[in-house]
Amino acid sequence: MGKSLSSLIKIIRYFRDNEVKLSNKLLFLVPVIYLLFPFDLIGDFFPLAGQLDDAAVFIVMWPILKKLLTNYNPVSNSRSSQHKKDRNTIDIDEDDYEFK
Repeated sequence: MGKSLSSLIKIIRYFRDNEVKLSNKLLFLVPVIYLLFPFDLIGDFFPLAGQLDDAAVFIVMWPILKKLLTNYNPVSNSRSSQHKKDRNTIDIDEDDYEFK
């Protein structure tokens, strides 16, 4: 239950994040729209084939959507961690040292 809830929260953050491209957000709607759209590649009136093409869309889209979410770091977390990193990082250049 905990992992499902955190995944759902991550999806909600993904959709609300202004830094995420609209095209990436729309990819999540492709399987849902295809399932709800009355016209399929193979009509649902064909007993097994009609449902298989709906499932195929989900199977094809799943790795793409999973990769998008796996690579997603919410802006609020990445900004705060970047700020901490900047504050705690000391930049060292070659000009800082004398070589003898």
